[in-house]
Amino acid sequence: MAFARGHLRGAERWEGRLVHYGSRVYLQPDGLPGLDGLKVVRAGWYLGDAARGRFEPSQALAMGLKAEEAVRTVAFDSSGTDIVRYLKGETIHLGADRAGSGGNGYALVLADGHPVGWGKIADGMLKNALPAGWRMI
Repeated sequence: MAFARGHLRGAERWEGRLVHYGSRVYLQPDGLPGLDGLKVVRAGWYLGDAARGRFEPSQALAMGLKAEEAVRTVAFDSSGTDIVRYLKGETIHLGADRAGSGGNGYALVLADGHPVGWGKIADGMLKNALPAGWRMI
């Protein structure tokens, strides 16, 4: 799974086959019959979009991962203010110490060790990638 190298650890062990419909990438279980001609909501586990030479991971992928499977993580305490700011869609200054050693790129955001969504780390800032429908009002 070349698309996942920058985001995931151990993705090559996932069973199934990758399929794409347009720019959307799905992982389908082995043995699933062809879906050609059928209208389906999801053609498998929606992993993200591969377009313009890059991969943007989906919320569905974030929710199905464990913390150790992500190359980069940002952990928040569920009772802290940073997780509330993230859930509201704000950009959060992490600083060099909290941004970790994973470098810039997508990071799995965790609350008390559980996945919440994606953020994109750039120069010590966590830019929110949580879908608008998942945000707090």
